[in-house]
Amino acid sequence: MGFFVPGNTIQNLKYYKYQSEDRSIITKLFLKPFWNTFVRVFPKWMAPNLVTLCGLGFILVNLVVTLYYDPSLDQTKPRFVYLANAIGLFLYQTFDGCDGVHARRTGQSSPLGELFDHSIDAINTTLSAYIFCSTLQTGYGYKMIYSQFAVLTNFYLSTWEEYHTHVLFLSEISGPVEGLLAIIFAYLMTAIFGPDLIWHTTLATFEIKGSKYNFDTADAVLVMFTLGLIMNCYSARRNVFDHYKKETNDLKLDYVIKDAIKGLFPYVIYVMTVVALVYVESSFIGFPFILSIGSTVAFVVGRIIVNHLTKQDYPMYNISMFIPIVQLIMYYVFVSITTNYSKESIIVALAWLGCGLSLGIHALFLNEIIYEFTTYLDIYALTIKHPKFV
Repeated sequence: MGFFVPGNTIQNLKYYKYQSEDRSIITKLFLKPFWNTFVRVFPKWMAPNLVTLCGLGFILVNLVVTLYYDPSLDQTKPRFVYLANAIGLFLYQTFDGCDGVHARRTGQSSPLGELFDHSIDAINTTLSAYIFCSTLQTGYGYKMIYSQFAVLTNFYLSTWEEYHTHVLFLSEISGPVEGLLAIIFAYLMTAIFGPDLIWHTTLATFEIKGSKYNFDTADAVLVMFTLGLIMNCYSARRNVFDHYKKETNDLKLDYVIKDAIKGLFPYVIYVMTVVALVYVESSFIGFPFILSIGSTVAFVVGRIIVNHLTKQDYPMYNISMFIPIVQLIMYYVFVSITTNYSKESIIVALAWLGCGLSLGIHALFLNEIIYEFTTYLDIYALTIKHPKFV
């Protein structure tokens, strides 16, 4: 019994039943048969959560290599870096697809497994954003913020949708399948032909306020991100509405749907505070700031999943989401009252402060949840306590 799992809510884990609906043709025809074969690589004494964690290891290696050659995310890298990114992302997707198969194979399916899988996916979303933006050579700027939020918003919507419908929906074209495969293909093409041809081929030229702007292939990808986000918003909304139309009588339907929509407000407000902060001072956009955003959303998504598994109310208030507005206030205060420090040093200090706070809060959350879940379920997180080979 802790802060994030209060009272006897932990006992609701016994009602856990994983439900998913995967409509991907690629998964059915190619990936599932491949995963069912590849899973034999993992010994049966290996815990499914360890498979998931090892998959994240490939992304971490890719990130370290990418930042070594391109710390500013705007430089051309050796071709092998792009190839390594493609291989690493493919292995991540493979391990992520195999962990559930391995869990059923070893009889270790559990609520912790679902939470662990989604948490790793949430962490990967931001780590991969560094790698992807380095490939596009966006640098630390508005395009990177937009790219990150396009992906994080999809992830948040998918989790919000699962909380209300109790089903994980993967549409005919989804991020975890077709989206990752498209990025893998893009990395391979970049390794073969180079980033200039793949990402900086001019498609059109616009004149805005007397200045010419070249619309290149990298910009086209961001437009595709936008279209994908719009489609996912519509799909998530439709699935939640359809669920409550089936489960709720007409008198309560409007109230239930409005209550569900309220769950999107905290995220929208959080995005607005981030936009306000970087609009006031774009120099905030850097490695710690991007990591802070990713850690905050990963924490919030984790809370939604925990509350779904333990049948708690939707988490409307999350302390990490207040970090950007606090940073903005502190920025104005310190710039106004101090002359001992430059504006640049204040921005760096506040960015790392926000990063440290968000990572610390997320770490405390994960520590508590892993302890509570493993204690109640009588399992270990990364090893198998009670073998049930099937």
